Amino acid sequence: MYFLLKKFSTLSALVLCTLMPTAGAVELKDFLALPRPTPAHEIRYGAAQSQGIDVFLPAGKGPHPVAILIHGGCWSDFPGAGREQLRPLAADWARRGIAVWSMGYRRATEAGGGYPNLYRDVAAAVDRLRSDGPALGIAMDRSVLTGHSAGGHLALWAASRTRLPTGSPLQQSGEPLPVRGVVAMAGVGDLAAFAPRLPGSCGRGILERLSGGGSDAYADVSPARLGLPEIVRSVLMVSAVDDQIVPLRAARDYRNALAADPASRVRLRDVAGAGHFDLVTPGTPAFEVVFEEVQRLLN
Repeated sequence: MYFLLKKFSTLSALVLCTLMPTAGAVELKDFLALPRPTPAHEIRYGAAQSQGIDVFLPAGKGPHPVAILIHGGCWSDFPGAGREQLRPLAADWARRGIAVWSMGYRRATEAGGGYPNLYRDVAAAVDRLRSDGPALGIAMDRSVLTGHSAGGHLALWAASRTRLPTGSPLQQSGEPLPVRGVVAMAGVGDLAAFAPRLPGSCGRGILERLSGGGSDAYADVSPARLGLPEIVRSVLMVSAVDDQIVPLRAARDYRNALAADPASRVRLRDVAGAGHFDLVTPGTPAFEVVFEEVQRLLN
């Protein structure tokens, strides 16, 4: 996630900065400066530029295990904050044998985005794998959901959407794609608990755009409220100890909210000496931890 510094009304442009990084942690400017390899395929599932999917494939015919990847960026259309930001990660994972289905969505601050369409986009892009994946050599029975920051929230939500309350506008026809589990990188699982941080981290109004409003705004958008369906075997919350944007508390709030889960399927893994962007920057120790955990779920 990013900290909203200022909005120029005449140009409708956003100027961003990060919270003060910990010494040695990857900074936002360095993360955004990484080379962005070209995906093997780009799939459109809607008319908006953000309604696209980058597909990165390992060498060979497959069938390949697949990570369904959801980008962060404060649920907002900040410059450089679309699915393109995770192309370095996707290319690295594909080189090491994991196909990557890296999806975009109409964010809370762009036309047509926010509640309910943001979530409908996420569901549509995830489920598109069912129709397009086999022809690309993707093993449909070896898939995991993963996301970074705001994308971690959406990955957890996508895994839990079979538990949406009756009558929710986020419900869609058809059976959601089953996955083996979720790896949330600096993910926000309990949106209500994280809400006090949102204005400072992402700017005012984001929470209202993310939720349906009303007396129970979190009922169908917070993974902590939805809980986990039985088909999801495991959820891992990977946190960077020195993350000043999504602190360790966020993972613990989600685990505590699901403490009554009889299977105890939520695990925590804290990575020392790492900041928010280390988790998605190839070559860092934190990046290797995430890859190791995704690979373990897929094997």
